[in-house]
Amino acid sequence: MSNCFYQKLLESEPLGFIDPFKDLGDFDSVQMKFKEPVSHLINKYSGQPYSLSWQKKIEEMRSLYILYQKSLQNEDVKLELHSRVRSQKKKDHVNEIVTTYLSLGFRFREIESKVSLTNTRLRRNWSRSQFVKTAEPQFYFKKDLKAGFAEPSSVLPKSLKINLD
Repeated sequence: MSNCFYQKLLESEPLGFIDPFKDLGDFDSVQMKFKEPVSHLINKYSGQPYSLSWQKKIEEMRSLYILYQKSLQNEDVKLELHSRVRSQKKKDHVNEIVTTYLSLGFRFREIESKVSLTNTRLRRNWSRSQFVKTAEPQFYFKKDLKAGFAEPSSVLPKSLKINLD
């Protein structure tokens, strides 16, 4: 299936000075908007902000890019991509993969490329805060280490506690 917005995006800047997939800025696919304004973009050739005429062109390309992203989502819905995991065995397998990635500290955007679920569905069904934990602190006494004992304590020694009285 040919996407007309893809073709328009490729043809929107025939000189090739602005790459429609790299030079338009960071795109947030959840909110369907760009993270920074055009005036903050830096020209990769000069290291300076784009001129006003180029900024206007980038704004046009950005609106076309948003239409392109929306059409991709509509195509995914039509093709039922990323939509359903039907069997319980498959659900358990996907759950194991997602929870493993979450416990290792991966973000939903990174997990999305590993499983057949969209970022939105991942956020809806799993919570990162349930899996990302901080490590419990461990304290060692110098005298114990000198004596050859390596048993950590989870309680801060009295000598290191701040007296608030």
